[in-house]
Amino acid sequence: MANKVNRIKISFPNMGNCWVAFKSLIESIPGLDVVLPPPVNRKTIELGAKYSPEFVCFPFKVNVGDFIQTYEQYGVKIFINAIDCGPCRFGFYHAVQERILKDLGYDLTIIQLDQADLLEFKWLKTFNILHDMTGEKNKIKRFYNILNAAIIFLKKAKITADMEKLEAYFLPRETKKGMTVDIMNRMLKLLDQAKTIKQVQEARPKIIEEFLKIPIDESLNPLRVKLTGEIHVTLEPYVNLDLKRKLGSMGIEVHQDLSLIDWVLHKFHINFHRKALEEKARPYLPLDIGGEAQWVLGEYIEAMEKGLDGFIHIYPFTCMPENTARGIITAMDEPKLPVIFFSFDEHTGVEGMRTRLESFVELMEDKRRKGQNIKPIEKYQNHQKMIDEIIKNHRSTVDNIIDIIENMLKIGLSINPIEALNQINYIVNNLEKI
Repeated sequence: MANKVNRIKISFPNMGNCWVAFKSLIESIPGLDVVLPPPVNRKTIELGAKYSPEFVCFPFKVNVGDFIQTYEQYGVKIFINAIDCGPCRFGFYHAVQERILKDLGYDLTIIQLDQADLLEFKWLKTFNILHDMTGEKNKIKRFYNILNAAIIFLKKAKITADMEKLEAYFLPRETKKGMTVDIMNRMLKLLDQAKTIKQVQEARPKIIEEFLKIPIDESLNPLRVKLTGEIHVTLEPYVNLDLKRKLGSMGIEVHQDLSLIDWVLHKFHINFHRKALEEKARPYLPLDIGGEAQWVLGEYIEAMEKGLDGFIHIYPFTCMPENTARGIITAMDEPKLPVIFFSFDEHTGVEGMRTRLESFVELMEDKRRKGQNIKPIEKYQNHQKMIDEIIKNHRSTVDNIIDIIENMLKIGLSINPIEALNQINYIVNNLEKI
């Protein structure tokens, strides 16, 4: 007799385009109805700032506002929030936020998703809790649900990151203004509608095909800047005043490596780019002090090596690790790449940022015009090659790793020995590609 599955409404805080992957991670478990939080707005910020400690991280305040708005508007009482360990205050978010909200009279529960070290598989506890809530007791079904959710999550996170790179490439070059952003928004919805592994795979070429419809001015040679910083501030557009798209509309190509899949691979210990950034930063900051501080330093050095025109570092106003990284960058003896820093809190205004941004762009243009920009050690063509590979639907190392996990799932579910042998042979062949 089949288990009776309870229907439960559940949600999570905003963090830019990550909602597509987060939603699939949760809704792949039968019985969970995912309710997306309202987009971050002024009320979100005001509520979060009102009920949070004054000097806590800005993302903490935004999360609190997200929880309150989702609870009041949709009646959601169960939320999932990631936790971490180490020097960053992020690891304490869920416990402190839940205490604050319960003291305010909100009858809710925040379930922690442990992503301190994904290879320790503590995150599986979250899925066991969710299965217990829905009433699913069949261990085989639990196994299938978790692996299926993980595969779809990884695939969607990777595709979303590729879409963001394409948006940054096309936006400063588009001849029909607004078309890139429109396609980006529509393709996120298309990706969200893909509910199975096969549907996600079929969505990717359709998404790339839509981006290729954007007419561009191929004669342009836009300024190129590295955008990086604390992950929530960098990925949530309302929090950073939609900085990335503002730069694109100003004709600037934004290079941003920070993404959800970038972070997840780091937590699986297979993000070799981050390891390279750590080595570049080690002479200035020999250990991880929290936030993205060590990697920000590595990205600054990398930006100089690639000969980019500028570097933008964004972070919460009270984030000590990011403020430390800022201090180290300004004290470096190397040839100075044009740098601008933006700290964000509930008091940050658009006009002040716009004025500083315009002056920064004029500085970069002047340095390029006079030939004073740093000459690249590592050719810019590497970035162009990456864009071309995305457009050609090139299979990266990440794609191959995800496919191997997917085929392990097929073996686990296979009752046909011949089919199982075929799947094992496929895995062995794909291991050579990693």
